[in-house]
Amino acid sequence: MSIQTRLIVNADDLGLSKSVNEAILFCYKEGYINSSSIITNTPLFDETAQLVHDNKVITNLGVHINFAENKPLTNFKYNEYLNHNGEWNWEQTRKYSNSLNTEVKNAFLTELYAQVDRALSADLNITHIDSHYHLHILPCFYDLFIKAAKKYNIKLRLAQLSHEQNIIKYLYRLYINNRIKLNNHNYSSKFENLGEFLKAFPNNKNLNIELMVHPQFDKTGTLTDSVDAIGFNEWIKYASQDAYKLKA
Repeated sequence: MSIQTRLIVNADDLGLSKSVNEAILFCYKEGYINSSSIITNTPLFDETAQLVHDNKVITNLGVHINFAENKPLTNFKYNEYLNHNGEWNWEQTRKYSNSLNTEVKNAFLTELYAQVDRALSADLNITHIDSHYHLHILPCFYDLFIKAAKKYNIKLRLAQLSHEQNIIKYLYRLYINNRIKLNNHNYSSKFENLGEFLKAFPNNKNLNIELMVHPQFDKTGTLTDSVDAIGFNEWIKYASQDAYKLKA
């Protein structure tokens, strides 16, 4: 498969585990993806950075900012956002109701920068940022990610609109997307899931769309997706048919 340049198929979670790394590399080689984002605060970071350097097929690399798992890279001292092991507490960082004062916001921004800087210090060519569990679109965080996109002159993932049934959340996500697009920091013109894309593709060949996948090999060695196994299988079948291969 040769993915057209206006379609971005991004594999999240590079560096999360050996299985994920192997699956993402496999998907690059098979042409199922043309982009990925690396988590820099995992024990596998150095090994994963070397994997990227050793495999030129891994292109369009972003940083998957992580305020959900593992330990911060910085001396983050606000324990309400950490668990007893000093790791991120996703149940706290994920809340829409979080209201951060300037000091706490600056601490998160410093951590965000540190995660990007770790990738850059490993001589990785970074094109974009996104986030683990989409935390970058939360009210308390989105402006920090926009600041980072400006600081590093890189792109930022949009919020998905198509499955948001709550009109208030839909309008909020539309506002976030407009803020991201305002300074041309968007990685695409639309962010969509696999199922919606496969249904709408015949009418959207010219749209600049980002799709998100989470490849991994399961215990039997089968390639799957940790978030949307059904949609991923449909994508693989679609991508494997010569008649439907996308032109570069």
